[in-house]
Amino acid sequence: MTAVPALPAIPSRFGFAFSGDGRWATCLSTVQDRVTLERWDLTGPVPSGRAVGTAGDPVDRTSRPIPLDDGRVLVARAATGAGGAPAGHGTVLAVRPGGPDGPDGAAARSWRIAPMLAGYPLAGPGSPQTLVVVTVEDERHSRIWVLPHGAGPPEPVVRIPGVLSGGVWLDDGRTLALDHAGDGHRTDGIVVDLRERSWRRIWTVSDTTSDRIVACDRAARRLAVTTGGPGRAVPAIGLWSPGGGRVRFPASLNRPGRARTPLAFGGGERLLVCEDVGATSRLLIHTPADDRVEPVPGPRGVLSPPASWTGGRIHLRFSAPHQPPTLATAHRAGWSLARRPAGTAARWAGADLVELPGPDGPVEAIVYGGARWHESDRVVLALHGGPLAAWRLEFDPLFQHLAAAGIAVVAPNQRGSTGYGERHLRAVVGDWGGPDLADVVHLGRGIAERRRGTGARVREPVLLGASYGAWLALLAACRHPDLWAACVALAPFTSPASLYRDAAAPVRDRVAALHRPGGTGRDARRDVLAACGALTAPLLVAHGTRDEVVPVGQSRALRRRLLELGRTEGPGFEYLEVDDDHTAVVQAWPADLRTSVVRFCLGAGRTLVPSKERR
Repeated sequence: MTAVPALPAIPSRFGFAFSGDGRWATCLSTVQDRVTLERWDLTGPVPSGRAVGTAGDPVDRTSRPIPLDDGRVLVARAATGAGGAPAGHGTVLAVRPGGPDGPDGAAARSWRIAPMLAGYPLAGPGSPQTLVVVTVEDERHSRIWVLPHGAGPPEPVVRIPGVLSGGVWLDDGRTLALDHAGDGHRTDGIVVDLRERSWRRIWTVSDTTSDRIVACDRAARRLAVTTGGPGRAVPAIGLWSPGGGRVRFPASLNRPGRARTPLAFGGGERLLVCEDVGATSRLLIHTPADDRVEPVPGPRGVLSPPASWTGGRIHLRFSAPHQPPTLATAHRAGWSLARRPAGTAARWAGADLVELPGPDGPVEAIVYGGARWHESDRVVLALHGGPLAAWRLEFDPLFQHLAAAGIAVVAPNQRGSTGYGERHLRAVVGDWGGPDLADVVHLGRGIAERRRGTGARVREPVLLGASYGAWLALLAACRHPDLWAACVALAPFTSPASLYRDAAAPVRDRVAALHRPGGTGRDARRDVLAACGALTAPLLVAHGTRDEVVPVGQSRALRRRLLELGRTEGPGFEYLEVDDDHTAVVQAWPADLRTSVVRFCLGAGRTLVPSKERR
């Protein structure tokens, strides 16, 4: 068995939330498979974090924590049964982190809520804060509960058809705006009056759009909203004062092809916005008086919502290839990153942004391996999911593991990727496996030729794809079998038609909207099951048994077809099922899965003959 070099435990942070007064933040921290709740103090010059116990009720990746203004932490978690299936109920904890005078997790309170398949807490402004929990009861209904400040159980306030998400307070704790997905799976904005126990729609553009309420400036009674749908690759950002006229879509906020996300309002009705710029991101501040957008200088990497903007300081999540996710703070003197907790000062591999020649112009790629990456013994060409997505210049556990094993990684943002303008983005709308596949094959050939030119006997590139990228990788391996040393497919589907047939309704809607009108029927050119007889490269397929996006039956069908064609499971064909969901497999969260992928990439592959030996 191929040896895999040891790697320090890989950390991550996600699920950031901020208190309304801007003094506290919370997140979930993972090291390998261990999940910890963290609370951050934002009052000092640099944010400082600490782990928080939860009084014997552990958190997991699905837990949803928020900080309260008084320093307590509220955590909602849906219970799971055998095999990770929802148990139908959940728990909400109120934890007061310990200090010099008390143990961690002291004064914890706990409430049981049922039914609850999923849920998250929200805390209103003011004092005392209104504390609510938004729960999903089933695929058709959600409910809002109010938590008591004294003794007693949670109070069910209103049951709403559809699935709720988000949450923006419009006043001091009575009125709450939420995103609501009802029949047809489109999203609109609703308002819930907790006192009257009623709700109504306030933000909906049409029956085909997805419309969300993102932020509220309560002092100016102004909302930031978005709308997107067919014909619009990037959602538009609008400003609206309910009861004060039509929604305005400022021109400077809605430049064509710019992928922007509104984050938070600041003083003077200014709006903080995050913009994707290729594989990186940056912050912008929009001033409505003169419709002006100004960039906020920041670190090179990826900034992610949510954000807190209070007291002249901006806090949000930051990550770079060599920097695991942490809190970043923008202030008058510039930017600062939160201190690393003790014992986490590992050195991680950096990466470069490189332009590679494509068939229709340059393709930007994130490259691990330094300036001489093409001379590495093994190179992985990694394809992202989507299709309307992109690799970001951020910390990636799988890429770190591959780099530590001496494997160079080339992660391109081929046509169909976000962050490169409308033309680049829309190239694959209605043509999955067309321009993007052409880019992948062109890049593969270019990498192989460049490696041959080094004069060394190196290996052909290994294809690695996740979700949509896994399907694209399989297509490339089937159509051009001699180009690749091996292929790794994480949570693949076998064709757009089979995904449309087998997936849940929201995924089917996405396939119908982004593939081609009326094009959900079988197309042999885009069907891996029809083409896999030509696949000769070693293959690793991994899928989660609880995948809620791409059903595991897609990979099982591929395995059956390959066995029918005479492939046998072993070193040249490995099939893994992981007891986890789509995101866990696509991002290779389980350490055992990462190790399996790295071992496979190290052990598989044919050697390229140098150019001078081919003459």
